[in-house]
Amino acid sequence: MPKSPSVSCVEHGTPSRRRLSGAEAVVIIVIVAVAAVLAAVAGMPVTVVLQVLLGAGLTAVLVVGLLTGTPVRGVRAALHALLGPAA
Repeated sequence: MPKSPSVSCVEHGTPSRRRLSGAEAVVIIVIVAVAAVLAAVAGMPVTVVLQVLLGAGLTAVLVVGLLTGTPVRGVRAALHALLGPAA
């Protein structure tokens, strides 16, 4: 039985196109650790912690978009995806 073309994207041994650098991994770990500290030690509700993370993520998307010269249309699509109603 021949393989269907849609299965080829999940074959084992397919190399990753780009891995996280050390700096990117550290940033992710720090963000997760700060969120855990805010929830556990500071006693903030999980919803507030998620709002803080959402704000930080949105700020990061906008800053990276502006620094890399991403077209306004792409930034608008990202904002719509983040702030739009849940499907």
